[in-house]
Amino acid sequence: MVNKMEERGDIASDDISTLTNALRDCELNGTATKVEKIFREKFGTSQTGKQSKEQLDVRVNPSNQDTGAVEPAKATDSEDTQRPSSDKLKKTAGKRNTAAVKPAKATDSKKTTRPCIDKSKKTDGKGTTEAVAPINLNCVKIEATDSKAKQQSIIDQLKEAADKGTPINSLLLDTSFRTIDESGSITLHSGLILPLFSTLTVLTVWTEKGRVMTETELTGFLKYGSKSTQLTVLGFQYCDLPSLSSSTKVLEGIQTKGLKVSWVDTAHCLDTSSGSWEMEHIDTVREGCGVGIAMRKHWRKETQELQIKTLQFASENEIPVRILRLDECYRSVTSDGTKITLQSGQTLPALSSVKIINITTENGRKIPADEFAHLLNFANKSRIIEVLRFQGCELPPTLSASSIPPEMKSRNFKVSWLCAGHCFDLNLRTWKIADLGTIRESCGLGVPINKHCSSHMHKLQTHFLTVASQNNVPIAFISLGDSFRAVDDTTGSIILESGVMLPRLSSLGKLSINESGRELIEEEVNDLVNYSSQCSELHFYWCFLPWSVPTDRFPAHLRSGKFLVLWKPEYKEEFTLDLASGRWVNHATKMALTEKEYQDM
Repeated sequence: MVNKMEERGDIASDDISTLTNALRDCELNGTATKVEKIFREKFGTSQTGKQSKEQLDVRVNPSNQDTGAVEPAKATDSEDTQRPSSDKLKKTAGKRNTAAVKPAKATDSKKTTRPCIDKSKKTDGKGTTEAVAPINLNCVKIEATDSKAKQQSIIDQLKEAADKGTPINSLLLDTSFRTIDESGSITLHSGLILPLFSTLTVLTVWTEKGRVMTETELTGFLKYGSKSTQLTVLGFQYCDLPSLSSSTKVLEGIQTKGLKVSWVDTAHCLDTSSGSWEMEHIDTVREGCGVGIAMRKHWRKETQELQIKTLQFASENEIPVRILRLDECYRSVTSDGTKITLQSGQTLPALSSVKIINITTENGRKIPADEFAHLLNFANKSRIIEVLRFQGCELPPTLSASSIPPEMKSRNFKVSWLCAGHCFDLNLRTWKIADLGTIRESCGLGVPINKHCSSHMHKLQTHFLTVASQNNVPIAFISLGDSFRAVDDTTGSIILESGVMLPRLSSLGKLSINESGRELIEEEVNDLVNYSSQCSELHFYWCFLPWSVPTDRFPAHLRSGKFLVLWKPEYKEEFTLDLASGRWVNHATKMALTEKEYQDM
């Protein structure tokens, strides 16, 4: 991908914005952040040329910038600092409203980057120690994957900085937030309590994708914000937020304090006078659309209304929408491709300024040829469309010549079928193997191979998985959903229920066998262990396995203990296979499964 971008001139010595934007489109946010950091360290500057992702997402993604805090501009008598009406938004769409948000002045770098606590190790309360790096107070992150000891160290350093009056420019809770009560007490998934930090300027909360936050939780965050004396920006992403009653007492404190509460998923901010969400500034819309808009299955109908309002405004004012994600919320499309109906009943009109459309359906949904053609037409109505992606569904093998107009063929935007690793050729009207970049993306997501899918789809899947393996592309996992028939004695390949053969794949990380109610015999388990011997894990779900498995046919290297065979029968405990004895061991208690326990299953 990098080589191709260099050849096209997209990457220059002073501009890497195209590369970092591409990485974020693939949800490789961590990689993009590392690239930006290396670029700054080498050249002492951010990307130039195009506006960088870092500049665009400065308030809601503190991990992307480490040169200073960002806070709302002070209120003035200028109309630009007032919350504009939709008419005013349209008038200002052609230019950036630079009065909306501006960076705070850079603080003394020696003061903000020195460690608050001079300790190299921290205990987790169980006697275990872990090396802890000093934190950078310009952009502090507490991740769900951090150990409890590391999180405690970060909190201790933040407390010490606040006690000394040292500015803390931003704090990101990266899926580490678990609960918050009405008083504003935040509990992390680790069980730690996040205290107030009097010198914190920006707090950003990333939840698990799709989380629906309650009114109590939002009120609790506002309470936390009202108590934090220096907090100026409170941002949320990946979640569904409610509106609040105008009588909610905490709103008065927020209004007096001037705290800005932003919701990236809708590109809206909280109107503290009414408790509702509003498009406050054109910058807010630009930032939200620059990150992308994700519409999710279980979110409130009101939330989708806000998102549609933002998308329509962006389309009317030629504001690029980096990516539109429809996550299991797509229901149907009109025959002329002008409107999509969501599962909630909301109608999404065709958009003229979206670059990437990603449609993820419920697993196994079949989209017929005419509907597929209508969706192509929907995407084609965007003047800047680059990619239309499908995931989770089954698409037709071809389309009629009349369903693809000449104008669409000339644009030739990319149509990717991620779970099949193929792209649709708009001129030939058929599927062809995807480029390695798309194959890597598909393999990184994992590949479900389900019984209800056609042999055509199974052939495409096995083809692209073979190409991935031949090119050493890591395949995160393959999940066989009631689609496993047997292992071929001659080739060692898996025979799917469709009759298609899945060969052994050297770059496969994990194989999951999901066979509802099926009983597998010793020979079948042995065959699957041997098939998976180059993987790191083999999982069995919802099926019934023998009490013990003969191990004499297992490859010798499996006994090293690095290969995991896991079994979860229905809703019972998980068991792992002892590769030396062939006995199942309770994953939690580490006790071998007895014959009586097995018979009682």
